[in-house]
Parts: sequence; C-alpha cells; structure tokens
Amino acid sequence: MADVPGRRRGGRRPGRRGESRTRGGHRRSDHGAGDLDRARELLLALPGPAPGKAARARRPPRLRRAPGRTPRRPHARARRGRRRAGTARRGEARLTSPARAVWGYVARYRFRYGAGVVCLGAATLASLAIPWTLKRAIDALQHDPTNTPLARYVLLIVVFALANGVARLGSRFAIIGGGQRIEYDLRNDLYASFLGFPPRFYAAHSTGDLMTRASSDVAAVKSLVGFGVVSLAGTAFAFAGALLAMLAVDPWLTLWALAPYPALIVLSKRFNAVVHERSEAAQEQLGVLSAKVQEYLAGMTVVRAYTLEGRATREFGRENDEYLSRSLALARSQSSFAPLMGLIAGVGTLTVLWAGGKAVVEGRLTLGALAAFNGYLGYLAWPTIALGWTLSIVRRGLTSMARIQEITGAEREEQIGLEAAEPLRSSLRPPTAEGDHADPATTIRFENVTFAYEGRPPALRGASFEVAPGETVAVVGPTGSGKSTLGLLLARLWEPPPGTVFVGGRDVTRLPRGDLRVMLGYVPQEGFLFSRSIAENIALGREDVGAAGVREAAVAAGIAGETDAFLTGFDTVVGERGLTLSGGQRQRVALARALVGRPPILVLDDPFASVDASKEEEIVGNLRALAQGRTVLLMTHRLRAAQLADRVVVLDAGRVVEQGRHEDLVAAGGLYARLWRVQQLEEEIARA
Repeated sequence: MADVPGRRRGGRRPGRRGESRTRGGHRRSDHGAGDLDRARELLLALPGPAPGKAARARRPPRLRRAPGRTPRRPHARARRGRRRAGTARRGEARLTSPARAVWGYVARYRFRYGAGVVCLGAATLASLAIPWTLKRAIDALQHDPTNTPLARYVLLIVVFALANGVARLGSRFAIIGGGQRIEYDLRNDLYASFLGFPPRFYAAHSTGDLMTRASSDVAAVKSLVGFGVVSLAGTAFAFAGALLAMLAVDPWLTLWALAPYPALIVLSKRFNAVVHERSEAAQEQLGVLSAKVQEYLAGMTVVRAYTLEGRATREFGRENDEYLSRSLALARSQSSFAPLMGLIAGVGTLTVLWAGGKAVVEGRLTLGALAAFNGYLGYLAWPTIALGWTLSIVRRGLTSMARIQEITGAEREEQIGLEAAEPLRSSLRPPTAEGDHADPATTIRFENVTFAYEGRPPALRGASFEVAPGETVAVVGPTGSGKSTLGLLLARLWEPPPGTVFVGGRDVTRLPRGDLRVMLGYVPQEGFLFSRSIAENIALGREDVGAAGVREAAVAAGIAGETDAFLTGFDTVVGERGLTLSGGQRQRVALARALVGRPPILVLDDPFASVDASKEEEIVGNLRALAQGRTVLLMTHRLRAAQLADRVVVLDAGRVVEQGRHEDLVAAGGLYARLWRVQQLEEEIARA
C-alpha cells in the first residue's frame, strides 16, 4: 500500500541522560484531544462567572491606561499564565501519577490486602513477643534459678514462633494472590487498549516495545503489588514495633542504636533516584531489543534469501550489548545498597553491645533487658538490609506502571460497540428483480478531501466524487496517488477531516464506528490471516455463518477449488499470518471474509494485486454478479478489472484528474489512456 505509512520496525534507542526526548512515542491527533485529555481538562477547569463579571464583583473597575503608556508590570500577565499552566501540569501529574494508578488497582482488592496487612501486624506482634519472653526468662533465672519455670517460657516461644509463621503465610496468600489478580486486570486493560487505538498509534509504536510493556512491565508491577507490598508493610511494622519495644526497654540505649540510621535516609534517597533512572533505561532498551527480535522473526524468509544472517546477528548483538550494559548498571546499584545497609545494621549492633554491656555492668540494665534489646535490634537487621531490594522493586514497579500508563492513557477511538450492531441480513446472491433498487443509505460521497499522514505530504488534495447507490466505481491511478487512503478514510481506520466523507448523506465522523463498519465489506490491500483454519478466517467471529455460507463466500472469491484440494479442506490451519498460503490465496480468503458478512457496501483495495490473469477474470465475473444492487468502491492498479465498473475515477498525486467510463477515458487520451497502453504493452510482453 504505497500511500499508507508502513509499520515502523524496531525502536529508537533511548536517549542518554541529558538528551531531550519525548516519552511515550505516540502522536496525538490534530482533530482534537482524546477522551483522557478532555477528562483532565474538565477536572482542572474550575467553574467561574462569566468573563468580566467576576472582576466587577470583586473590585471597582480599573481606569483604562492612557494610549502609549507602558504598564507597570509588562510581563505580569505572562508570568501569571505560566504559573497557571504550571499548576495545571502539576495537577495533571498528580492525577495520572503511577503511584495513584497502582493504588487504584490495589483498591479493587482492598479487603484482601487489608486481611494481608492485618496478618502482617499479627506476625510482627508474635515476633516481638519472643525477645520479651526471653527477657523474662533470663531475669527469672538470675533472680531464682531453681524455681524458674523454663518449660513454660520455652512453650511460649514455640507458640509465638508458630503464630508468626501462620500469620506470615496468611499475609502472603492474601497479598501475593491480590498481585496475581492485579496482573490479570492489567493484561485485560492493556489488551482492551490495544483494540481501541487508531492506526496512527501502531504506526508510531513498534510491536516489540508494546509486547515488552505487556509482559515485563506488567510483571514488574505484579512484583510491586505482591512481594513489594509484603516487604513494605513488613518493614514498616518491623521498624515501628521494634522501635517502640526498644524505647520501652531503654530510651537512651535506643538513641545509641539508632545513631547510624540517619545515613540510611540519605543513602535511600540517592539509591531511589539512581535505580529509577537506570531501571527506566533498561526497560526502554528491552523494548528496543524485543522489537529487533520481532522484526527479524517476521522477516526471516527475507533474511535467509538475502543471506543477512551475519548482519542480523551483529545488529542484535549491538542491542543486546546495550541492554546488558544498562542491566549491569542497574544490578550494580541494587547490589551495592544491601552491603551498606548491612554495615549500618552492624554498626548499630556494635554500639548496643558497647553501651548496653556497660549499662549491665553498672547495674542500670538487666541482662535479660540487654538480650531482649539485642533481639529487637536483630529483628531490624533483615528489613534494613532488604530495604534496598524493596525500594528497587517499588521504583521499578512504578517505572513500569508509568510505561503502561503511556499506553492505556493514549488517545483511543470511542467504543465501537459491535455487540449492539446487528449484521445485515442481505444475501450473497444478487437481488431479485422486485428488489433491484439499492438502498439510498449506501451512497458514498467524498467532498474536497485533503488528508496527510503525520510527517508526510498530503496523500489526498481536494479529492471529490460520489458513488451512487448500487453503482460500482473503480479508482485507479499511479502508485502513491491516494487510492488506498480513500478506503481507510471511508472505514474510519484513519480519521477523515469532518465534513469530507459521507455515507448515505451522513458525515462518517458522526456515525458510530460499529454501525459504519457493519455496513462495509472492507478488503485491505494486504490481507491478514490468523493462525486458524480457513473456515474460521472467513467467518471470523460471525457465529451465525455456517459451513454453507463460508463455502458460498469462498466460491465468490475464487478460493473454494484450491481449498477443497487441501488434505483437510476448509479445516486447514493456515499458520501465523497465513504463511502456508500464497499471496494470492491469502488475498482471496480476505475477500471471502468481506463477502460472508453480506454488506451493502463493498470497499475493495486492490484485491487482484496478487492473482494471475485467469484467476482475476474468474473473480471479476463473480464480483460483477455480486455488485448488482450493491455499492462498490474498487481501488485497483489493474485497469482490466476497472472495466467492470460503471464509472472510473482517476487519481494523480491525490487529485481527481479524470472521471468517466472506461471506453470514454481511453478515447480521451489522458492519464488513464496512458496507463492503459502501458499495461497492454506489459501483458503483450508477458505473453511473448
């Protein structure tokens, strides 16, 4: 499809630090902000009185400035505007922050997470009770070794240990189970977003990057709302409970024990920033690497045909080396934090042994109290050492959530609502004589259509013509003249400018997409097949279509005979993208898919591009019968197929330069006549 922008393969390498780059990679439509942007504007726009009235209500009217006089603060209004814009941006950032988005998912399972947090609290109390029981046992032994009930203290410690284990197990079942459910919801939301994006989104994003966001980024968020929540809540309970218990034993010794911990705050802040930066860089490079793999896998036939294996290996190696470099930088940051935390915990323990031992010798502290205090400090050791790992999970999860939000927050088409759109009950067979009149609602009109794909010159420049109900119109022209763009705009696969494309006299931009597309049988230039059977590819979700309907459509598209020759017939699975079929066979299966829907309007984008002359004549004959009583718009570069049309429209550089019947245009000697002579000469050379 020469006039339609191709998929952008691979991905741009993420910029180094300090470079200016646009996050998200997608562009917004020139025809207005998306639903999300409109929602943000509504949230940020506060209602107020009409312009001018508020000023009069609050203060007396200001005197007008004399002509030519310079205002006191010439830039005040601009500064106020910048402040308002900055406030709006900050409000928008708060509205769409990754943490708020994560909290929205967690809130769906608040009872499950609440139960998990309660279990963690119970586990913390049970753990803290063990050193306290040990203190009482040691003090009792010091006071009266012969009458101390050691068995009772041992039994209490065992009970508290079992309670701690059961409570922690319950917390993990509850919270990690919630994380699994959030992962499930995220995948559903992402898939729903993918189904709602317009084509310009996919032209701006590589498949590999989108797959990375739907896999590794979702997994990172799952780790955050699973193990991350367990670790965060457990660390908070551990620090709060142990600190209170230590204060209850000896406040001054607590101050000595916590003396090294201010360094923890400084290190954590620095670590958080570094991990965020390096995690984002690693995730972006993983998207680039995935896109490269997907590109070469999809084009493996071309790679082998042109012996590009060496080049493919070198390109993959470069991207893989870059990902390794970024991943190692992230790993160095993550691995360096734990030893520092261990050092801080060790310094605290050493301080307690020195100051606490001195207090015991001087009689200001019992040996049991020192043992309990040391137990509480040891209870803080693992949360302190694991804090780096926990912060890494949190930061990486939030970074991934931001990347997911770039997708789910992108501009989408409105809900298509195909569930509400009933398939039309017309027949594949031509209408009878009594019903030979086409529905006026199938009129197609292009009115001064000017359209350009982003970053490209206009594909259409003021194109205007009409297709009457029941008329067959062929659109021809050189490669890149804008033929395919007409079909894409008519089906609203790309959004046309309002007031330029009409069906049944109604602007298509005001029609629900579902209702519009049920009326159209659209066959793109490159027919895409799913890895299913031929029958399933033809019916494709239409449960009301039986085997007879599938065969009827296949006969009309000229694919039935070849399908019957397969070992399993219509049950033959065509493989990924239909690679087990030839290009012409894939195109005819796609044509049968459009015909089986029984649409009153057929939009065919070069359906004969991949078929030979004899098969073209067969399909043209079938279409001539099917076209009776239907509105047909045929875009083709094969002028022999254009002869079946009631009228031919000739495009050149996006403009309509000729219209008329085939014979009249050939006799006129214009562009169509020149194209016809060239194709006649090509056919004669091919026959020679």
